[in-house]
Amino acid sequence: MQDRPKCSLFIPAYNRMQSLPRAIASVLAQTEKDIELIVVDEASTDGTQDYLATLGDPRIRAVGREPGRPPQRLGVSTARNLGLAAARAAVVTFFDSDDVCRPHYVASHLAAYADD
Repeated sequence: MQDRPKCSLFIPAYNRMQSLPRAIASVLAQTEKDIELIVVDEASTDGTQDYLATLGDPRIRAVGREPGRPPQRLGVSTARNLGLAAARAAVVTFFDSDDVCRPHYVASHLAAYADD
């Protein structure tokens, strides 16, 4: 992966341990590998933060909790804005924590931008 990935995807998540692993797996299984996935944890209390800490894929970054500050619920709009601010790619896409994307999801987005 280059310093700047081709596409940034971000997922806001609040207490979504039931669906988040499946959503993340579908993003990581993309045919386009030059991506980054930003998961914005909204102060989950169900182990989401612990789960995110176990993921060793360098394409994944967790944001949302500031060191030294108590966690607080952000709301989906603020979470998406944090994800957008953290994104390094010129092409970004929102993704929900209960979504599952097909393997060519990112490639089709990139193709649409290239054609425009």
